[in-house]
Amino acid sequence: TAVVDKYTLPQRYLQDFKARRFTVKGAFFPEDLRLVDASGNVVDFASLKGHIVYIDMWASWCVPCRKEIPHLQKLEAEMAGSNVKFLSISIDRKSDDWKKALTQLDLHGLQWHDEDGKLANALNVKGIPFFLIYDKEGRLYRYNAPRPSSGEKLKVLLKGLE
Repeated sequence: TAVVDKYTLPQRYLQDFKARRFTVKGAFFPEDLRLVDASGNVVDFASLKGHIVYIDMWASWCVPCRKEIPHLQKLEAEMAGSNVKFLSISIDRKSDDWKKALTQLDLHGLQWHDEDGKLANALNVKGIPFFLIYDKEGRLYRYNAPRPSSGEKLKVLLKGLE
């Protein structure tokens, strides 16, 4: 605010900075967002506190997203029993498209839907697939984290956070 005022910069600089505050390392996961699971239940990221959370932002129509899914499933299976939770959040506009993809791809585990796009906007997600890592306190550890297809590199990173 002081810099914007001092140099009489347009207020949009300050607005953009505030809007992107969730992309800074150490920032908490955005609150007051409506995310739902496949059963239509409203879910809360706070329920994952105490765990390392690896987030996959994706959509049913996204071919690169679909190509990452087998790698993600393999990593999740290899890390079963660890303190890492794998959370996939769809940005599909239509809930039916997302649910159809869940069935087609035999997706399981934590599957949530950003039905109004507010999470993707708050996290400044401009392209998918997009990956993030949150620490045990729910703070952003890595923005634009490695893809599941990066293999051992990601696995070592996640195990190092436990």
